[in-house]
Parts: sequence; C-alpha cells; structure tokens
Amino acid sequence: MPLITDDIFEAREAYSAMEYRALAAEQNASVLRVTVDNLTSAQQLIKQNADLLTGFAARQIGANTTLATQLKAQVVQTPPDVTLDKFIGALGLAVAMAEASMADRVTNTVSVTVPAYLTFTNQPDGSTTTGLRLYQPEFGSPGALATISFELAKVAVEPNLPAPRSLYLVLQDKQAQFSDPFWIQFSNGSPPASPAGQIIAEISKIFTACGQWTFPFLVQEASTIANLESALSNLVGKAAPPVPTSAYRSAVGALCQLTGALSSRTDFVAGDLFALASALDLTTQISSTLRM
Repeated sequence: MPLITDDIFEAREAYSAMEYRALAAEQNASVLRVTVDNLTSAQQLIKQNADLLTGFAARQIGANTTLATQLKAQVVQTPPDVTLDKFIGALGLAVAMAEASMADRVTNTVSVTVPAYLTFTNQPDGSTTTGLRLYQPEFGSPGALATISFELAKVAVEPNLPAPRSLYLVLQDKQAQFSDPFWIQFSNGSPPASPAGQIIAEISKIFTACGQWTFPFLVQEASTIANLESALSNLVGKAAPPVPTSAYRSAVGALCQLTGALSSRTDFVAGDLFALASALDLTTQISSTLRM
C-alpha cells in the first residue's frame, strides 16, 4: 500500500491497520506491565523468604554451636557408666554364675577387650578411680575410644583347703540328703508341713530357673532354705545326738547370717557366690551326721 494516496478507501484501510496495531501494542504493553509487576512481587517475596532463611540459618548455627559447647561440658561432667573395678567384679560374678549353673564344667580364665572412654576421678582420700564410659555419638569421634584388655583367672586354693564346689552340685547333694525318710518325718505348722519336703521343692524351683539365675534370686532362695533348715534343726533335737545337732544349728545360723547380710546389699562379687555355696554345702555335710 502506498504511503501517500488520494484514495479515501485506501487511506481508511491504512488507518484501520494502524489503529489495530496500536491497540495490539497497547494490549501487549499492558500484559508486559502486569508480568513485570508479578515478577517484581515474586522477586520481593523470594528475597524476603531468602532473608528469613538466611537469618534462621545464622541463628541455628549459633544455637548449634552453643548446644555443642554445652554438650561437651556436660559430657565431661557426666559420671562414668561404671567404674572399672565394678565392671570387673560384675563380669567375674557373671562368669561364676555361669559356672555355678553347670555340674561338670569349670571356667579357669576369661579374656576381655572393651572399647570405651576412660575417666579418672579424684577421691577425697587422694586415690583415683578409673571409670568406663561406653560410646555414644554425642561423645565425639569413636576414634578417641580407648581399648581396655584384661584377663580373669581363677586363683587356686591354698594347699590343704577344700576347693569350693559348684552350687549346682551343692544343691543336688542337699536335695538328695533331705529326701531321706529320716528328714521327711519331721513336720511343723498348721496344717503340718515337712520342712525337708519344702527344701526339696525350693531346690527344684531353683533348678527349673537355672537358665535365668541372678544372684539376688539365689540369695532369696538360699534364705528360704536357711529358714527351713533352721526349723529342721529345732525339730531334729529329740531324735539326734546333741553334739552334731548343736553343730548343725551353728552352721544353719551362719547360713542365715550370711543370707541376711547379702540381702541388704546391692553390689556382689564372685566371692559372695562361693561363700554362699560353701555355707549351703556345710549345712548339708553336717546334717548327714545326724542320722548315723
């Protein structure tokens, strides 16, 4: 179409085309303006969120640093999980308990290696107590763990002294001893009950729980047996010689004292188990002299 024309129709067509393009440009400009406004608003919102996240991250870093410092201080002040001597004592008792539950096995040595943190606590008397703190992630790198190795060995008894017998064998002998009709004949209480029969039942109860023995359980059962033997020692006086009867009562009294002392404690060692087995064995041995 020519730029200059005398034709009114051509001029009108040219003007209409120009007006259409102007309207389209205005519409595009309006859409562009809305888009720019939306982008500007979105950019401001993104910036605000970014500022919030940056501030939050900065605060968290500071808080984490503070918590880490407090945790390290707390870890240093936290007492050990167990002192080394109590750990060794508990392990020795566990080994002795396992051996006591077997009639034909002996454990001579046990080697142990434990990875843990070592702690050293000064005591009022000037001594230092070594403790074990088992690893937890908040304690730091596991590479800082120490390795503690030691061996538990059974000490041979002195010459001319009897070796302590297995608790299992001691209880077997006691059950066989009081199964004799000589002991079953004695009864007390209302209705009458045989202390010897009750001892047999208690030992059966101990054997039934052999796989779940704990030392407090054994002390409780030994105390029950001691009380039943105490009742027997009073009943047998009229049917047995006075000298062995007196010896039997003394042995039973020592057993009662031992179980009473052990019942008042919470920490035990292997020697307590050996002492309990020996005391139970002694009453059995002396009771066997009463029916001769």
